[in-house]
Amino acid sequence: MSNLSNFSNDDLTENNVDYGANRKYKDSLFRLLFGREENKPNLLDLYNALNNSNYTNIDDLTINTIDDVIYMKMKNDVSFILDNQMVLLEHQSTYNPNMPLRGLLYFARLYEGMINISKNIYYPKLIKIPTPQYIVLYNGTDRKINSKKVLKLSDAFEMTDKTNGYEWTATMIDINYGKNQDLLLKCKKLGEYSYFVDCVRKYSAKMNFPKAIDEAVKECIEKGVLADFLKKHIAEVRTVLLTEFDEEKDYKIIAEGFKELWIEEGEEKGRKEKLKEIIKNMLLNGISKENIIKFTGISEKDFDEANIN
Repeated sequence: MSNLSNFSNDDLTENNVDYGANRKYKDSLFRLLFGREENKPNLLDLYNALNNSNYTNIDDLTINTIDDVIYMKMKNDVSFILDNQMVLLEHQSTYNPNMPLRGLLYFARLYEGMINISKNIYYPKLIKIPTPQYIVLYNGTDRKINSKKVLKLSDAFEMTDKTNGYEWTATMIDINYGKNQDLLLKCKKLGEYSYFVDCVRKYSAKMNFPKAIDEAVKECIEKGVLADFLKKHIAEVRTVLLTEFDEEKDYKIIAEGFKELWIEEGEEKGRKEKLKEIIKNMLLNGISKENIIKFTGISEKDFDEANIN
């Protein structure tokens, strides 16, 4: 066991990482654990736990996550192909009813990359594609799901009685520590990840967030929870968590601000003035232009027009 009695912020400066400035960091903590090539055994173990299967050869698993999906202004965690299945795993700490739509767009992008759209879909022969599986692993605190919830794209349809059976789903599973224990026990790394996140939350209720991360890391290493991973990636983990914390805080402020705009009726001019006011308030709260655009879905042009002094 490592000697952590003198563990401090100074120990977290490896690789000269600038924790405060790294606002465009792409990986999430979940993706660090499950989405990198060197961690494919963790990903295969997670797939087996989710599907009650027993695959053992990591070479059968091909990670095909699309990096920097700018066109959707959203980050994606892990997608991979295994045994003619294309699996997308998303991690969410905030409840989002639009996950089926997001998944549909993402899978379309993946399939587009697999086949020659300009030619193959016009052939008089059925094109076989990997079977999709879309799972959202949720560890938020608002408890809008029980242990598992299936979100349906049809809930967003304007005319649900005209669907003729068309559907696309996202299966949301609660992975908070103490929930779905069978799953967390089957996949050791997922269980340890859940415990670590719970530790961070426990300490963040008592102290500032950077210090809470430090204390959670200390506790988990001492208890052998993600110990090797945390020792190896301690600077990266701290950067990711600080970024995720800031983004989640920004998201909640933005969602609250836009709630008024969404429910308001009235002239377009009035709505534009309200949008301008909300964006200015967000900027005063320290929320970056990048996050405002990311979480609201407005265009850069709309942002610039609303942000005119």
